[in-house]
Amino acid sequence: MFNRPYPIRILMMAAALSATLITWAQLPQGRISGTVLDAEARFPLPGATVQLLTTDAAPAATDMNGDFAFDVPVGRHQLRVSFMGYTVRTLDGIVVNSGRPTVLEVEMSESVVAMQAAEVVATKQGEVLNEMATVSARAFTVEETDRYAGSRGDPARMASNFAGVQGADDSRNDIVVRGNSPAGVLWRVEGVDLPNPNHFSVPGSGGGPVAIVNNKTLANSDFFTAAFPAEFGNSTAAVFDLRLRNGNRENWQASAQLGFLGTEALVEGPLNKEKGSTMLLNYRYSTAVIFNQLGIDIGTSAVPKYQDGSFRFHFPQKNGGALALWGLGGKSSVDIVISDQIAPERNIYGDNDRDQYFRSNMGITGATYTLPLNKKTYIKATLAASRDRQFSNHDLVYRELIVPPAVTDSAYRLDSITPFMAYDFVQDRLAFALHANRKLAPIAGGPATLRFGLNADLTRWTFLDSIRTLPEDPNDPLGAWGRRWDASMNSLLVQPFAQLKLRPSESWTVNVGWHAQFDQRSGATSWFEPRLGLQYVTEGGSVWSAGSGLHSQTQAPYLYASSIGTDPDNPGQLLMPNQNMGFTRSWHNVIGWARSLSPNWSLKLEAYHQHLFDIPIADTTTAWGQANGSYSLVNAGSSFSRLFPGALTNAGTSRNYGVEATVSRAFRDGWFVLLTGSVFDAQFKGADGVWRNTDYNGRYALNALGSREWRLNDRGLSLVTGAKCTMVGGRWYGPVDVASSNQLREIIYEDADRNTLQFKDYFRLDLKTNLTWNRPTATHELGIDFVNILGTENVLKLTYAPDENGNPEDSIREEYQLGFLPIFFYRVDL
Repeated sequence: MFNRPYPIRILMMAAALSATLITWAQLPQGRISGTVLDAEARFPLPGATVQLLTTDAAPAATDMNGDFAFDVPVGRHQLRVSFMGYTVRTLDGIVVNSGRPTVLEVEMSESVVAMQAAEVVATKQGEVLNEMATVSARAFTVEETDRYAGSRGDPARMASNFAGVQGADDSRNDIVVRGNSPAGVLWRVEGVDLPNPNHFSVPGSGGGPVAIVNNKTLANSDFFTAAFPAEFGNSTAAVFDLRLRNGNRENWQASAQLGFLGTEALVEGPLNKEKGSTMLLNYRYSTAVIFNQLGIDIGTSAVPKYQDGSFRFHFPQKNGGALALWGLGGKSSVDIVISDQIAPERNIYGDNDRDQYFRSNMGITGATYTLPLNKKTYIKATLAASRDRQFSNHDLVYRELIVPPAVTDSAYRLDSITPFMAYDFVQDRLAFALHANRKLAPIAGGPATLRFGLNADLTRWTFLDSIRTLPEDPNDPLGAWGRRWDASMNSLLVQPFAQLKLRPSESWTVNVGWHAQFDQRSGATSWFEPRLGLQYVTEGGSVWSAGSGLHSQTQAPYLYASSIGTDPDNPGQLLMPNQNMGFTRSWHNVIGWARSLSPNWSLKLEAYHQHLFDIPIADTTTAWGQANGSYSLVNAGSSFSRLFPGALTNAGTSRNYGVEATVSRAFRDGWFVLLTGSVFDAQFKGADGVWRNTDYNGRYALNALGSREWRLNDRGLSLVTGAKCTMVGGRWYGPVDVASSNQLREIIYEDADRNTLQFKDYFRLDLKTNLTWNRPTATHELGIDFVNILGTENVLKLTYAPDENGNPEDSIREEYQLGFLPIFFYRVDL
């Protein structure tokens, strides 16, 4: 260009500048596309009317495949869908960006009035996707997992904002639902049960510090907190029913993100536009590892290493069906090495008397086939294989604290490092699910739907664990190696179900169902678990609902193989008294009331009672049982530690009851509010017959969330600010047996006074801000979460940490939840 005459160069530069200004002045555009389906039979609805309520665009009709598409300005939009004989759907708060696909799947339910479109004002925020649910259920979106302050894009942390749900530990995403143990939460994806979907998972728990499930790969999903529909079993607390989304079927798109929780990339697009086949791939790697390799101090020498990914290939079939091949998984490791320390430091990740090396892996891959047999029936079948593994080893560190320090810079003199403990737990599972929906002839004057099916899980477990005995005198050497676990077990868990939905009128919805559960290995059975759900909508718009159901759950697999020593009659054979433990069972009863207070505001109230029984507790015919009469598995499942019980028996009981309230404002006009509160009581009874507070009986939980979106210009530049305030009653504990704790190098509580003391109440304030700018072909987003911005010290638990000055009383210390933690990310969608 610079070899041309001066006037021509001026003209060319002016043209380039003009093109740049024109590009900048262009209003970024996005696209909304989707498919309209019959909710019960899953067949497309051609000719359905789709109207965009936030623009002047003319209504459009879906094509022969039920598809529609709109080119729209970036921002939030509202969509209305109607079809003759079906209830009108209005979808609110649809977020559209220039670089990110917005693909909807709109399910329409038949109206009781056969030949006219029945009118509803709007789809309520959080309206559940599963049409068999009438109470204690809520849908959640990917946008919600990003919007709520402190959620970190994690479905479990996001759910802790809902009424009756609270986090159990800031450093993990375990959740306590209506006073139940986090171990009672079921994760399900594409119809099959999912192994613990978190990094650094511990046997017997359902949570972890970082989720393996990436929210960017999820479609809208459901969360149930009680009286689940009949298709869900093997859970007594709550259910996450996750749906994986398909890739963009129109254009190739990519996303990249750098953040505190990981550096990741995602790519999606059409494999064949004519056939509609798509793919979606994503991968994430621990940013902490990258920072550490660059020499950046991350605040701890115990660098958490993890990586995860997922894929989904979707292939529509000529017969209206679809085949999806999918998978997700991750691996994680952390080395907590204190033998390298040169000065005392508090390590929140481990004990201060040992080096710890921990590894965990989880992966699942499957195929899902969906087929509408006709306009009344469809089937969905999933076959999946998974592996879940945790393995670790501990080495005791013997060192001397030098006061004052010697000539060297180190304040420690290392004496020796001795192998102490190692374990390797593996779970391999082959899961099969077959579900069918059938629209029946009208019953009682209204539409009826039958859903039935079967879930079957074939599982093989392998448990290996060895530890050296501790001497009575800490100065003596460790004893010989002994085995605590050494077993391989196979199991077949079968769960059939059937559920009938009736709508005798526009006001009434009735769901009745049956679920059964059979565990081939232990012989535990639950042949009849009734489920009932009712909903009544008054002429004034109030919604009354009620639900009841019996639920069962197997125990943490490794507990079946826990041993109490070697069988004296069979040298070398471990005694495993808990091999035949039965199910924990729970009756859920709920009644609810909801009402729209205005077009934007709504109020929801629920009251519940849960009776848990057949909970494993100490067997008092054994010496261990007589010394641990307060022991109950109702308190398990929310820590980085495993359990080491003696003989257990299914004779314990527990009760949870409470009242919940939710006041919410839909995200309209640039802001939303969510206020939730619950007052509850959760108590249990062990083998000693004494009613006690469960560990999680905080008595109350309050959440206040809000967010404001500021449109900074008309070219897609916006700023979102949000805040969350949480107040929860403290957890319960008891006096510590200091002598036993020092001998065994772990916290041992006095049994008789278990859970008679309470930590101070929990309080946390989080702030969040996101800056988004849309360009014609890309969306950029810069965000930061300020977790616990006030740095409030919330006590998590008591922990054993040997005092290096030799004072045994100082070995019992309070361990705190996370302090102030800023979490940032930058993302670009192309």
